[in-house]
Amino acid sequence: MSPCLQRGPDMARIAVEIDIDEEFLADARAALGTESDEETLKAAVVDAAKRLRRQEFFDAIDSGKIDLTHDARNDPGQGRSAA
Repeated sequence: MSPCLQRGPDMARIAVEIDIDEEFLADARAALGTESDEETLKAAVVDAAKRLRRQEFFDAIDSGKIDLTHDARNDPGQGRSAA
């Protein structure tokens, strides 16, 4: 099991029976580098969630909610001793 798929204290254990196209599952397995169906589905869910979070971050930058133009290194007295 890959490190990002290890079970942690904040993970839920759910059992679900789903119908899924075997070709899509095989393609997902190849794309994600997984071996089992369970590992593939877990990796796909993690990948989709991370993609959504990245997009939300980029959207926040685009909307101005996050400003990346400020450089704290240029603030006087912030973490630097006066020489």
